[in-house]
Amino acid sequence: MSKDIKENQIVSIVGATSTGKTDFALNLAASLSVNDRYQNIHLLSADSRQVYRGLENLTGADLPADFSTTSDDKFIYPYFSNPTKNIFLHGISIVETAEEWSAAHFKKIFENIKENLSEKEFLIVVGGTGFYQQQVVETAESISIPQNKKLREKLEKLSVEELKKKLETLNQKKYQSMNNSDVNNSRRLIRAIEIILFQKEQTAPKDKSSKSPISIFYLQLPKEIREQKIKDRVLQRFEFAKKEVAEQLKINGNKESLAFSSTGFIELKKFIEGEIDKETCLKLWQTAEIQYAKRQDTWWKNKTDLIKIDAEKIPQACYI
Repeated sequence: MSKDIKENQIVSIVGATSTGKTDFALNLAASLSVNDRYQNIHLLSADSRQVYRGLENLTGADLPADFSTTSDDKFIYPYFSNPTKNIFLHGISIVETAEEWSAAHFKKIFENIKENLSEKEFLIVVGGTGFYQQQVVETAESISIPQNKKLREKLEKLSVEELKKKLETLNQKKYQSMNNSDVNNSRRLIRAIEIILFQKEQTAPKDKSSKSPISIFYLQLPKEIREQKIKDRVLQRFEFAKKEVAEQLKINGNKESLAFSSTGFIELKKFIEGEIDKETCLKLWQTAEIQYAKRQDTWWKNKTDLIKIDAEKIPQACYI
């Protein structure tokens, strides 16, 4: 199959948290399957935390109740399917919290699905992690950037606050794009600084003027509406997410994991351990989600070639 055909069979749905990306993707998938236009529609989650099994409520992984786990030799990770539908969900709840996961892993699963697309199949990449969505149209250089042991030894002596200041000085845009948990994680801060310094040493500029070959739909909501939806979602997920965090703490103790930098994990951990009350925990988690949404906006606002959609005014007829 030609490269052009596959690119015409892939779209991305992006935007800040709580803008309705998953619902839009599922409705789009349903519209694409009408009259057997496409035999199979694949949805791939571009969310760096929803890959972790056992934290589905914490991370907001919206799994339809009528879908169940499936696996076969074609795809490298398990996925979700429904025997009565031709829609398949990938990239959700596929690794244990102790396992490694990165943009390189996401790129691998994306390429695996893309390579297996037939002419009668369609792929929708949906999620708000901008760096992951970037891998759909281009491979980030940072994936292959090696570790700098000498630099790491120096940076490991700095406090989290010192690392934050250093990163913000080096690249304010990168600092603002990180979520609340990442900017308080020394390991993630060190890796970000390492990547930026490596890239500064490269003298050959990349041509970034070319248009993305894949359509990117950017869902937007007014700030006040989005923030209220975020607060409501956190409230709805609270009790289930609390149980998930408690179970992970029981299994893993205080081991470090990227999964535990998910927004809300630290706040729920403090509540479970009696450091804060429920009301404080809720407010802190809601605030962290709102701040993350703002950073997602920062990532996308300067991107070109986005097809902007008012998430309040999506008519059924707008689906391709």
